[in-house]
Amino acid sequence: MTTSNEISGSAWLSGLVVQARDVHGGLHHHAAPQQLPTPHQLPRLATHFVNRTEEINTLDEARRAGSGLVVISGLVGVGKTALAARWLSSITDAARPELYAELSGPAGPARPEDVLQPWLRAFGIDRPPAGLRELSALWRSVTAARPVSVLLDTVSDADQVPPLLPAGTSSMTVVTSRRALWELAVDGAAALSLGPLDPRSSIKLLARFTGEERIAAEPEVAAVLANRCAHLPLPLVLAGARLKSRPHRSLAAAADALVHPRREDPVRMAISAGLTETYASLGAAAQYVYRSLALLPVGAADPDMVSTACRLGRDDAERLLEVLADEQLLTLGTSYVGPGPRYQMASAVHEHALALAERHDEPEERQRLVGRLCEWMLATAAQAQLRLTPAQATLQQQDAPPPPDRVPFADDAGAMAWLESHEKNVLGVLRMAQTQGWDDIVWRLVDAYWPFFLRRHPYALWTETHEIALDSARRTGNQAAVRQMLNSGAIGLSSAGRLDQAITWYTSALEAARVGSDRRDEGQALLGLGACHYEAARPRQAEPYLHEAIALWDGCGYPRGAALATIVLGEIALTDGDPERAQGLFANARCTLLAAEDSYDAARALALYGRARALAGDPATGIGEMKAAAEVFEAAGSTRWLARVLEMLGTTHQENGDSEAARPYYQRAAELMAPIRPADAERIARLEQTL
Repeated sequence: MTTSNEISGSAWLSGLVVQARDVHGGLHHHAAPQQLPTPHQLPRLATHFVNRTEEINTLDEARRAGSGLVVISGLVGVGKTALAARWLSSITDAARPELYAELSGPAGPARPEDVLQPWLRAFGIDRPPAGLRELSALWRSVTAARPVSVLLDTVSDADQVPPLLPAGTSSMTVVTSRRALWELAVDGAAALSLGPLDPRSSIKLLARFTGEERIAAEPEVAAVLANRCAHLPLPLVLAGARLKSRPHRSLAAAADALVHPRREDPVRMAISAGLTETYASLGAAAQYVYRSLALLPVGAADPDMVSTACRLGRDDAERLLEVLADEQLLTLGTSYVGPGPRYQMASAVHEHALALAERHDEPEERQRLVGRLCEWMLATAAQAQLRLTPAQATLQQQDAPPPPDRVPFADDAGAMAWLESHEKNVLGVLRMAQTQGWDDIVWRLVDAYWPFFLRRHPYALWTETHEIALDSARRTGNQAAVRQMLNSGAIGLSSAGRLDQAITWYTSALEAARVGSDRRDEGQALLGLGACHYEAARPRQAEPYLHEAIALWDGCGYPRGAALATIVLGEIALTDGDPERAQGLFANARCTLLAAEDSYDAARALALYGRARALAGDPATGIGEMKAAAEVFEAAGSTRWLARVLEMLGTTHQENGDSEAARPYYQRAAELMAPIRPADAERIARLEQTL
């Protein structure tokens, strides 16, 4: 399915559109297939890794016993991720894909859907399906005959794991968690409980930073320092790094700095003390950025975001982020797409920074900081929307937010890359804005993300964000925004095949349009309802909605919308076995759409006209028309409509006794459909099997 860059009149469509004032001659686009590198996403190996020989032997033993799943559990700072990454790297050659995902963070637990989609994209599947069941099935298919190594980091719940497990028996998955996750035993998981380092290894780790001479000069104090770090790698590394940066500081002074004035859990005290000492060594600006990052409801931060939220110059923001990374308070994000560095906070660091922010920063300032982030996200997304789908951005242009001081993209590709790079941040920002009562920001941000929803088809995110935005739009009393969220949300539901839910949303949009006397929106909702009923194999229920939409649009002077509804009526005529009537409907619709300079939807009418002509007894002409339409869809990057035309070509060749010509059309159609509509892909594959 596809829609134009204006929602009205095309609510039941989705996909990419080629828009041009005049097109002379053929329109061709032949993109060379992108050669994707083998994914190697594991975190960089820690240079300060020591010992763990016994634990590595345990992992090797589990692998020899045939286990393809291992759970490493332990306290924060004990080195679970470092051990997992090092061991997986040791059993993986350069040709074997390595996948990584962090399954909990400041924004809460990650959904398996949000992990599987970028993984599948890394294997060249540009538009993975939306539902977890389809995603997991596709993931198993991809990994059935291709061994992979997977690290699932900071898992908070055992239910997050099973959908992410690869299918092949030669694959290896390592899970890290604070919990033992004993529930995964039913999936054959081997368990490893990771404890602190032994005293000798702790001192050896300190010596990596201080040098053997300083340890030898104060061996007893070194033992005290290691003990006050609870023999955990994280506080040991922090303490060692601080000593390395201050060669004249004694170990005794470092040990004294870790004494906490209150009684509390020694592990928590050790981690907090190490982080506090590092924090105390920072300049005031770096301290402020450190505290501020814990307040931002995002999984990863970039210099542009921090520059705006913290009211810094971009160069200063970039430098301070690097300072925090050098101090090991931040890590470079590895699972975020897009240009530029993205920085993440470990959970223990985030907890420490958040406590400091609540202690040192006034509530009003904390709220203003988050407000600046939300406004920046909206302003930047709005610029992307105005560049990519300007005709759809009608509501944004009313009381539009001013553009950000620096727009971080200069072309269409950059705008889409920016939207995609913040895919994991959108929900956190929306929820924060809604909690603060900034409802206009909520629905406007979702509306601004329309180009991303339209072209990338993240159906789960599409639906969830629209549910949040619809609630906010209703609270504002902005009925135009309510109708916009209902209609654009219904597009996502219908595109995902959730037709009953789409009908519910379109019905609400219809009622709202009638209350507001908006005939354009009313016609749009009627078209959506008709299209949904047709797709649900209820053509008799679809027809009244479509005829009513045509009458409304004829009355208010919107011929393009009437043509789109006419296309669906033509499809119903084909379903009824009346190709002659269908030809007339498709021809009229195509003529109107060409006059409206909508070459893309005119190609839809042409493809269906060609199919009707073939059914009416002129297959040669019909095949030529379908091929011409397929070229338009290829150029536009419209996966679903290209697949549909290829299926029609395959069916037409098969009906005319040319099975060999039909086969490649079926094969490519199924291949295109697999990531976005798995059930349709299976149906087309069965058609090929009948040849």
